[in-house]
Amino acid sequence: MSAFADRGGVALFGRPSTEMKCAGAPLKYAFLTDDTLRRRGNRGKAELIYHAHNRVLFSVPIVAEKVRMLYRDRGIRVNDEHELVAIDLGARVATYRSPSGMVQTRYDFINVVPPMRAPEPVRRSPLAWQSGPWAADGWVEVDRATLRHRRFANVFAIGDVAGVPKGKTAASVKWQVPVAVDHLVADIAGTESRERYNGYTSCPLITRVGRAMLVEFDYDDNLVPSFPGVVAPLEELWVTWIMKEVGLKPTYLAMLRGRA
Repeated sequence: MSAFADRGGVALFGRPSTEMKCAGAPLKYAFLTDDTLRRRGNRGKAELIYHAHNRVLFSVPIVAEKVRMLYRDRGIRVNDEHELVAIDLGARVATYRSPSGMVQTRYDFINVVPPMRAPEPVRRSPLAWQSGPWAADGWVEVDRATLRHRRFANVFAIGDVAGVPKGKTAASVKWQVPVAVDHLVADIAGTESRERYNGYTSCPLITRVGRAMLVEFDYDDNLVPSFPGVVAPLEELWVTWIMKEVGLKPTYLAMLRGRA
């Protein structure tokens, strides 16, 4: 991206049609590329195109419209219902499936998020969903509120592998773990847990270097800010950037080592 920001050209961004770890990641990368070009005085040399896999830029309607507005203001073109299906690396041509058929676009830079699915041992096991929207990619068939398997009562799933409408971010895991643990402890004690996971997930949506929006929401696409009155969820704030850069990054690394 840095080299592209020096020379300019056509840049392509997008996400797969499958569930993915962080739906905001490719949106952030388009924002950061735009910002880097501007800081180097080369924005006029580049065309930035975001290929949305459906007709929205984000699953939460109010956030989707905010991103679309920011993209429009910054000259990032959006093509709806374009799903990446092939890349010719030598010719630098990307092929997309669209309502009008296959579309080919030449690029100078492309940011690719690959299709995602559950790991093979899970995908090919009885644990995976047998039907419905999460069956094709093998996500674990759990109740979305308790995270307990719908057919195997002694199995729970959290994070990436859980077949729930939302909840594949580190922030989601932070809220899912206490629910699963409480149910496990209740099972051992012979009692019943009342803990429920409401689909909470968080996306610190970086919009430029030094600015970000802290988007937090639940299963019903309600905004559920952790700092109401302090951090406005749809405002590009410096404090949100600091939370992401200084606070969340070390937390992610600590989680990888089982320390958070």
